[in-house]
Amino acid sequence: MGDRGGRDEGSSYDAIIVGAGHNGLVAGFTLAKAGLRVLILERRDIVGGACVTEEFAPGYRASTGAYVLSMLREPVWRGMKLRRRGVTVDPAGPTLNLYPDGARYLMSDDMEATLSETRRFSSADADALVRFEQDLGELARAVVPFFDRTAFDPRLRGLDDVRSALRYAWQLYGSRRLAQDLAFLFTTSVRQFLGERFRSEHVMAALGWPAINDSLAGPSTPGTAYVLLHDHASDTGEGPRSWGFVRGGMGRLTELMAEAAREAGAEIRLGAPVARVHTRDGRATGVELETGEEIPALRVLSNADPKRTFLRLCDPDDLPASFVGAVEAYRCTGTSMKINLGLGGLPMLAGGSGTTPQPYHTGVMELDPFLTDMDAHQAEAQRGIAADPAHIELCFPTVHDASLAPDGKHIMTVDVNSQPYRLADGDWDTMKEARADRAIAQIAEHFPTLPSMIEHRQVLSPLDLERVLGLTGGHALHGDMAPDQLLFLRPVRGYGDYRTPIRGLYLCGAGTHPGGGVTGANGRNCAREVLRDAKRRIA
Repeated sequence: MGDRGGRDEGSSYDAIIVGAGHNGLVAGFTLAKAGLRVLILERRDIVGGACVTEEFAPGYRASTGAYVLSMLREPVWRGMKLRRRGVTVDPAGPTLNLYPDGARYLMSDDMEATLSETRRFSSADADALVRFEQDLGELARAVVPFFDRTAFDPRLRGLDDVRSALRYAWQLYGSRRLAQDLAFLFTTSVRQFLGERFRSEHVMAALGWPAINDSLAGPSTPGTAYVLLHDHASDTGEGPRSWGFVRGGMGRLTELMAEAAREAGAEIRLGAPVARVHTRDGRATGVELETGEEIPALRVLSNADPKRTFLRLCDPDDLPASFVGAVEAYRCTGTSMKINLGLGGLPMLAGGSGTTPQPYHTGVMELDPFLTDMDAHQAEAQRGIAADPAHIELCFPTVHDASLAPDGKHIMTVDVNSQPYRLADGDWDTMKEARADRAIAQIAEHFPTLPSMIEHRQVLSPLDLERVLGLTGGHALHGDMAPDQLLFLRPVRGYGDYRTPIRGLYLCGAGTHPGGGVTGANGRNCAREVLRDAKRRIA
């Protein structure tokens, strides 16, 4: 529902934003820039939400949540002047895929080199890879511009929806093949989509795993193919598919976002956890902190995920029962365990020697199960059984930024997948160290000197990610990226425009369009809707 009110004499703030994650900071900046008096409340003692850099051992600093930057939207870069403020992104090197059978597959920006690597598995797949990149690139170019706009409501309830629908139609239906391909992506599985194009299980595993990242879906789940488009939406200003490591860790990005928000006039309070959203006559009137302090405001924007916002911060009596039921059914169960390792040196792949960083150290490494095994792992995760071995992604941020560790030392950041938030047997507090041991042993099959180099480690189970970063279910994306939870259906049907059943309460986090990832689009789009409701000029 909209927000049509003017300034209330009892409200000292035009808008309160719950959470100083990157989307909350972008929203706060956008509103303050337009002249609104904004207060951003953050429960932790640092800004950033899941986009932070923290010391996990003396002298070792790691990105606790998100650890690479790939999708931050250009209007956010430009509007907050982030490059001018000093955000530096070191381009990532190649991606090295490591398989259970000992095979290796190096993929890089050098297409000819990647095709040469692909031919080792299948000559036909090398030709198919060229077409695959062209087709996905064309679809991404058609879809990604809509990340910067509110998803249109197909019920066409107003002129803005009509305009948005016409833009979609013009962009997509100008090419019948483009529209058909997009419809196919929305309805098919990544396994089928890749299986129609490629022959090699190695190639399909390397291309397919991002489609099931941090969800309980498997490669054979219908709709997972669409998520590949988000993987092709990466661009750090160096061109399509570019991504990299932020100098100083991901927290440096949000520190400078906070600087921009403050300069625009927003106030940020740390150590201020919000307990509930206050309402009167169906309208948000402010918030109450866990200390009992009440802060009035004309509007409230929640950067928390949908479940935390509506099932914990709101009174269920303020929401329609059908809406509460839809939020309860919203899929938001994470499957990732994070490990940060403080290393005494830089481990080399089996067969390698020396201490000089190799090209593979500058990118990410994927310990890839084949798609059939991924399906089995995800099926087990649905039953509460953690995969072992698992799909593992790892990287060495210190190869780009030595300041993150003591001299001569390194950090390895590890993301272990198919680790369900709810375990069928046992609990994460008693099992996480053993699960980390197993993951490290799996990595050591490829990096045999790794165990002897570990000096410190931090293990964050899905439960820890919920506790520390405020991610319900430990889900880094604020909910599954599935066709029934995207576009105008995110978070639930009828409320895909950042508004909620409570007037003056908005949702601005990753649980809205265009979904998860460090994009800033959710916060910017939401703020623009707030300004539209407030009849303020939108820059």
